[in-house]
Amino acid sequence: CYSFCTLLNKAQKASMSRRESSTPQVFLRIRPPNFAETKAGCCDAVRCTDDKNVCLKDSVEIPYNFTKVFNPASRQAAVFESVAKKAVEDAFNGYHGLLLAYGQTGTGKTFTISNKMSGDEGMLQRSCKLVFDKINEDKKGDYEVKCTFIQIYQEIIQDLLAENKTTDKNNRGITIRDDPDVEGRVYLHPVVQPTIYQSGDDPESGAVEALRLFHKGDNNRTVGQTDMNAVSSRSHTIFTLNITRRNKMTNEDYDEPEKVNKQETKGRLILVDLAGCERQKKTAATGQRLNEANAINNSLLVLGRCIKALTDPNQHVPYRESKLTRLLQYSLAGHGKTSIVVTCGPSETNLDETRSAIEFGQRAMTIKQHAKLHVEIDYKALCKKLQAQLDERGDAANQDLLDEVRADYEEQIAKRDVRIRVLEVEVEELRGGASPREGSPAPSRSGGGSSGTSSSRDKDKDRKSSRKDGKESKESRSRRSDKESDRDRDESDGGSRHRDPTDSSSRSDRDRDRDRSSKSKYKAMVKELEERLDNAGMQVAKLKKEKVGLSRNSNDLEAKLQQKTIQINLLAAKYQHMLREKEESLETMQSAILKLQKGDYISPTADLDVDDSDASPRSQGMTDNDYIQRLELVVRKFREKQSQLAAYQAKSKESIQYLHSKWEEEQEKAEIEREKRKKVEAKLERYRNK
Repeated sequence: CYSFCTLLNKAQKASMSRRESSTPQVFLRIRPPNFAETKAGCCDAVRCTDDKNVCLKDSVEIPYNFTKVFNPASRQAAVFESVAKKAVEDAFNGYHGLLLAYGQTGTGKTFTISNKMSGDEGMLQRSCKLVFDKINEDKKGDYEVKCTFIQIYQEIIQDLLAENKTTDKNNRGITIRDDPDVEGRVYLHPVVQPTIYQSGDDPESGAVEALRLFHKGDNNRTVGQTDMNAVSSRSHTIFTLNITRRNKMTNEDYDEPEKVNKQETKGRLILVDLAGCERQKKTAATGQRLNEANAINNSLLVLGRCIKALTDPNQHVPYRESKLTRLLQYSLAGHGKTSIVVTCGPSETNLDETRSAIEFGQRAMTIKQHAKLHVEIDYKALCKKLQAQLDERGDAANQDLLDEVRADYEEQIAKRDVRIRVLEVEVEELRGGASPREGSPAPSRSGGGSSGTSSSRDKDKDRKSSRKDGKESKESRSRRSDKESDRDRDESDGGSRHRDPTDSSSRSDRDRDRDRSSKSKYKAMVKELEERLDNAGMQVAKLKKEKVGLSRNSNDLEAKLQQKTIQINLLAAKYQHMLREKEESLETMQSAILKLQKGDYISPTADLDVDDSDASPRSQGMTDNDYIQRLELVVRKFREKQSQLAAYQAKSKESIQYLHSKWEEEQEKAEIEREKRKKVEAKLERYRNK
């Protein structure tokens, strides 16, 4: 534990002391003239004196120095090699690499950062490809890469990778929170942060997934049309790649725990595409576009104030006045490595905006930054190392204890064998009538023999008393047997000492104490094992009882189900028979009615299931009116019977449905019981295996 704490403190101090002092790298890129600027003939507002210096048309005598200047003919590949490649390497080394594009609207910031045109891709696409190429080349590291993509629209942070742009009920968006692990760093909550690569994955698929997420977020970002730019960014976007590297652990690494503080680095690559500053009279923005322009200009104004304040250590830096500067606070404050690409146009009509952007870059170059190397302990590897050490020490201790106990018992067994051989010789001599040989004491004369006789008598007395006293507890009997065994051992040792004086010097009191302690330990272990076996036996018996009970219950339920099924089938057959009889009766009544309607003479009750004992045939002198009244009575009774039959049919259907529902419930209960039975059988099988 002490060594672990010492190692942890050393790693933390080392990670805090690993800082690299430098200044931000600021690049200037001049956009080629468009058709309108070429037609107007005003395309020489910025003049390149060499690859690091430029001057403005109205102040040729004042040169502006940059890390590198890209003229209008520069290609995307050259910009990436000079600007972004070093930032990717810094992210792999454990630093925070910030790439930021700043300039007037319509000067090519989005083109520089994330142009989608094939063969002319921006720094973002090329950086993603380089990241996974380096992962593929590094065979000694395990990597994990995560990404986030957000935009700041009118001071509201929105997640571009979410299904819906995340905002709360007050339209405040994602919140910024202080990171408790690193002072000065912040994180966003809630935000989607998918893992696009883990060790074991294909690096090419990781690059494809990163670009897929970028295109998904880019489709969700807010753009609009103004007089200066047909596809103007109306928000600041921040694309972040979090790269974590761990050394692949080997046996040599486990043997050198002092190197554990170099096993995990957490780098970060941040690409920021700022919305361009603009003037309302040039963009002709109104309504929503004007509100967007005001929010963009305010955030860029705060960024400029922060850059200016960072050049003077006595000034307060207003990071919290804007969401943009709050998110970039950790890198702008000098804890990361920052690279800024200032973009400008060649037109003389935008000379003031160009001068403002260039002066912003000049101020940024004077900031002092002390990039912090983010190295942490790989706690997973350290845990494996400590666990291996504990297992090794535990196995060694157990083996030493077993060897010691085994040696003690082998020594005791050897001494008992010697004692047995001596007693066998004495018995043979006594049987032959000869006196014991010299060096072997007689049992009747020696102290050992008398003590053995007295001890045997004591044993006989104890046995007799134990037989008489049948109510003694098991614990007292075991205690007595332990005492007797100790007495026998002492007597045998005493006898052997009397017979062979050299044995008394071979065994010390410390050895006897160790023997007793090891014996007591083994007795306790045996007792504990017996108790565990008894408990296991009780549990197995209990489970067997439960199994028998469940099997009986399941058998009873199956028998009940069979009975219910038979009853339902009988009732269904009965109801079907009754329905057939009623249907036949109805058919008979309907045929009688048809005959009456045709005028055929029938008896009022003939072929009808109607109880009419007073009806008489027409041949007995029944008049037509009487006959008609009799027929009306028969029809009325027929209708009553028909309604009764319909009610009976409905009731029969309800009864059948009720019985079916009952049968389904019984089936469900039986299924539940079967599941319980399976669980109990599985549990019993586990106990049997154990």
